[in-house]
Amino acid sequence: MRTIKKNKGIATLPTVIVIGIMALAVVVSITSIALNELIMSQGQAASGTALFYSEAGARDALIKIARNKKYTCSVAANCHVNFNTTDYSEVLVTTNVDDTVKTITSKGIIKSISRSVQVIANLDTTGKITSTTWSELTN
Repeated sequence: MRTIKKNKGIATLPTVIVIGIMALAVVVSITSIALNELIMSQGQAASGTALFYSEAGARDALIKIARNKKYTCSVAANCHVNFNTTDYSEVLVTTNVDDTVKTITSKGIIKSISRSVQVIANLDTTGKITSTTWSELTN
């Protein structure tokens, strides 16, 4: 009888260790899931901002076309709209032979994320912009 009382608490230490390891595994997995969600939401926010920048570049080009009907920009490096030191939009403006259709391609860039839109602006004989067609380009 005396040996049973002597070994009474021997199972407590392994039980506590197993429960601790299980709790640690749960904490690590929850932290991993939360970190992945954070990274995905930041990427989604940057993607939305890149789309906003591409639309802003296209609107800027439309304003330039409204002021100067002959406006074109064929080299994207020369047609930047800078928003800060790292984020910008590259804009290309091309025209058809008789200057009645302007095609604007604008790419918003944030770090390594980019989104592009294409705007087709129709001009009447007086040079007034009569209609535009907006579409997002896929990579």
